Amino acid sequence: MVASYAAIGLVTGIASGMFGIGAGSIRIPLLLFTGMPLLNAFATNMVAIPFSTLVGAYMHRAKIQWDIVKSFTAGGLCGIILATYLVGVAPSSVLALVFLLAAVLTAIGLYLDKISATVYDRLRPTPHNLFIGAFFGNVLIGMRGGSGGTLFPPILRSMHVRMHCAIATSLVASFFCSLVALSGYIYRGDALIAPGLILSATAMAGSYIGSIIAINTEGRWLKMGLSMLVLTLACYVVYSEFA
Repeated sequence: MVASYAAIGLVTGIASGMFGIGAGSIRIPLLLFTGMPLLNAFATNMVAIPFSTLVGAYMHRAKIQWDIVKSFTAGGLCGIILATYLVGVAPSSVLALVFLLAAVLTAIGLYLDKISATVYDRLRPTPHNLFIGAFFGNVLIGMRGGSGGTLFPPILRSMHVRMHCAIATSLVASFFCSLVALSGYIYRGDALIAPGLILSATAMAGSYIGSIIAINTEGRWLKMGLSMLVLTLACYVVYSEFA
C-alpha cells in the first residue's frame, strides 16, 4: 500500500505542477481505487496539496500575477471555509455528483472563449470578479475535497488571464486555501496522516517535474490535457459511488 500511495503522489504531483491545480481531481479517484472511503480520500488528499502547490508556485514564480493574488485568494479562503463545513454534513452521493459538476465547469471555463464569446468578452480580472469567482469556485471544489486548484485556472482563464499566468497564480491561492481546509479536516479526524505524508513527499518531486514540463509546453495543450483528465476521473468517481 505504501508503494501505491507513493505512486499516486508522484503522478498527481506532476499534474499539479503542469496544470496549476491542487490535483485533488486526480488524487481522490486514485485513492478511491485503493479502497479508501470517499470522505477520508477528501481529507487525505488535502494533506498533500500544500506541499505540491508550494513547489509548483516556486517553479512558476516568474508568471505569478501578484496584482490579482490578494482578491483571488481572499475569495478562495471564504469559499473553502464554507465548503469544508458542507463536506461534513452532505451525503457522499451528493459529493460525488458535485465532483462531476466541477469537472464539467473546469472544461467550460477553459474554453469559454469558444463556447460563449459574448460572456468571455465581458469578463475581466477586477477585484470584484476575482473574489466572486474564487469564492464560488472554492465552494464547489471544496465540496469535492479540493482547495480550488482545478477550477482556479479556468476561472482566471475566463477573465483573460493567460494560461501560464493562470496556472502560476492558481498555485499561490491553492496553497493558502489548502492550509485552511486541512485544519478543518484534521479537527474532525477525517485525514489519514501517514498516507497523506507519503503522498506529500512524492507529490513534491512530481510537482517539480510537472512544472518543468508546463513551462516548456504550449498553453493550448495544457488546456486540453487538464479538461480530458478531470472529466475522465470525475466519471469514475460517480461510477464508484453509484455502481
